[in-house]
Amino acid sequence: ICLSPFASEQWRIDITAGLAANLSIYTRRDYRRFLSAHLQFLQGLCQLSNYSVYNSINQFRASLLVTSELLSETNFHQKLESLIEQSKANAPTTFRHLLFVIRTVTHGNAFMSTYGTNFDYTVPKNTFGGSYAPTRALIYDDECSCGLCSNCTTQANFIISNSSKIISIPIKGLKIGCTPSESFRVSTLECFYDRSCINLIHQYTNYINSHDPLSIMKSRFSINTRIAELIDNLFIEQWSNKTNYTSYFEQCLPSYCFYTSIPRFNLIYIITLLLSLQGGLTIILKWICPKIVRIASKINDYRKKRTNTVRPACVPERTSSDICNTTIDNATTNVEISSTPGTSSYALFLFLYDS
Repeated sequence: ICLSPFASEQWRIDITAGLAANLSIYTRRDYRRFLSAHLQFLQGLCQLSNYSVYNSINQFRASLLVTSELLSETNFHQKLESLIEQSKANAPTTFRHLLFVIRTVTHGNAFMSTYGTNFDYTVPKNTFGGSYAPTRALIYDDECSCGLCSNCTTQANFIISNSSKIISIPIKGLKIGCTPSESFRVSTLECFYDRSCINLIHQYTNYINSHDPLSIMKSRFSINTRIAELIDNLFIEQWSNKTNYTSYFEQCLPSYCFYTSIPRFNLIYIITLLLSLQGGLTIILKWICPKIVRIASKINDYRKKRTNTVRPACVPERTSSDICNTTIDNATTNVEISSTPGTSSYALFLFLYDS
């Protein structure tokens, strides 16, 4: 739409060149008073739309993609797709906020349109010549007052009046209302898809050239799509992007790569593993068990040879020679212990070995 001749400044100049310089000669609700304003508003919307899109694209291209590790090609495309969708959603949001501020300020301050379409001056007789000029809000369809709502509209018509009657010729999809901008928001571009409607505009603007209508096949929007919806979509027919994983890989070329393989549960593998463990244990036990038995047998024999009983025989101190009887291997042996005066006697321990 924004690339069509209908959104160009040259067409606006040409189509309005045949109109009277003083638009007040047309009735207040004659579309010829609004045509130039609507076309100028369409140009401004297209320019702001392009600015918002280019600004969003530049911000996206200036951003950095930071990851802790190199992304696979699938994850790379998924990540970029998510970022692109976020950028596409942010672009019209900024555009809508700008238009909302303009609309709010205009309506909140009750600015009067130069076309005299939202408020009308009233001068009561008793205040004639006063220092202020009272106004009244105009009423449109469904008793909608411009003093309360800024989006009051009615059908746009070319109006022909003569001494006997007034003829109104409706124009497809176009509206007039409190202000040209608000009425154009609720209008559609249906007329610009219809050659007969375009010719009607040419007829009542005294334009002699002709233009081809818009092609519905080249647009994703229907012919009855409101301008407000086109604004929300920034007049964009199609978004396109091109990503290059090879370039990303070369920029983030890793010094080494590794991967982790997670094996799936395999019954045959587990059975094989258990059998191999059993076979290995059999070999180990065949080798180690005889050695353990021999070591245990040697320890037992050694302990039997080392088993003994100790029977101490205490000999008291004597001054004369005494005899201590000790039994060794069931044989009696007499041991004589003698001591000399002035010396201590010692106890003699005899160890009895029982075989």
